[in-house]
Amino acid sequence: MLCRFSRSGESQVSKYKDAIVGLLTQNVSKKHAREQLTALGYRGKRTAFEAYCRRLVCELEIPYMPRRNTAGAPIDTNQSKPMLHYVSKSDLERYLWTGKELEPADIEFIFSKYPHVLEIQQCIQDFRRIYDEKDTTLLHQFIERYVKSRIKPIKSFASGLRGDLDAITNSVICDLSNGFVEGINNKIKVIKRIMYGRAKIDLLRIKVLYAR
Repeated sequence: MLCRFSRSGESQVSKYKDAIVGLLTQNVSKKHAREQLTALGYRGKRTAFEAYCRRLVCELEIPYMPRRNTAGAPIDTNQSKPMLHYVSKSDLERYLWTGKELEPADIEFIFSKYPHVLEIQQCIQDFRRIYDEKDTTLLHQFIERYVKSRIKPIKSFASGLRGDLDAITNSVICDLSNGFVEGINNKIKVIKRIMYGRAKIDLLRIKVLYAR
């Protein structure tokens, strides 16, 4: 009993209930409404005032919409935001490169809005078909087609193939690959970077020879 307040349960802000309801009905912001109550003698805290306003809006179902858009129309902040559906960049890249499944409606929308994506997909498929069929004729057709592409990276790629045509042709018709040699070179470079500043050439030589 000693811990209870001796005053009644009515808060200081409740004295101005009618005035607050009138301001909320007129969609006056809480900041300006508190300024007007301060002129009338209110000396309470801002948090208590805003909590009381929220309670009145809920209890009396006041259509309180103080925010307005650029056209001056009120914005209902209490209305839930619509759920948005979108395709991320990584999803699109996986669809083009690995064939990840996407919704047909999403694919149709992307191709209609961004026609370059369709050209990129066709480019990937045409280049893979060269190596699947091991046909050098397809290689020449690929270069002649995409050297005129409107997409600068694809155009640059096709021009690079033309500049190194003999090596690219050999890679198409031959099953041999220098991937094993490149892998060994990469391993040696990694060892060199790991041992940088820690050992001289003798220890580096031993490390490379005994690396597995």
